Amino acid sequence: MEKAFCIEYFRNTHIVLQIIIPVSSISELKEIRRAFQGLQTLYETYLPKIDPHLVNDLLSRQQKKPGDEPFYMVEIFTKKGTNEDDKRSFILRKTGMVPSIQDRGTHYVTNHRLTLELLKELAAPDDVLEITGEYTGGLTGVGSTTSRLREDEVYGRL
Repeated sequence: MEKAFCIEYFRNTHIVLQIIIPVSSISELKEIRRAFQGLQTLYETYLPKIDPHLVNDLLSRQQKKPGDEPFYMVEIFTKKGTNEDDKRSFILRKTGMVPSIQDRGTHYVTNHRLTLELLKELAAPDDVLEITGEYTGGLTGVGSTTSRLREDEVYGRL
């Protein structure tokens, strides 16, 4: 006979709601949490500059449609003093798209097809601090959704 874990919720003094969860379900959930933590560790180890939400979203979409290269608005944040012309050329060479440059040359935004391999290439240069992005589904992106300049000015990091 399978053991169960019992949770009781008291809504008032007259009603008791009892939920019985099989112990096997709890261990299954622990296994899912452990696997997820392992995945997060892999992201931090191999893709430390890339937002894990972006990686999760990209991999989920590619799992649903193998071989698909979905469109994303990708935002690359760089160190202060990054050469804008060099970074623009690098992004154009890698993505085929000319980025918009914001926040005094520390924030580059493009809308293009994306793969995990391309993300890793975009994150490789030493001047890249972080890469974030959002699924757009096509070339008509909404523009940048993040600005570090305002936060950096407020907290005195510029």
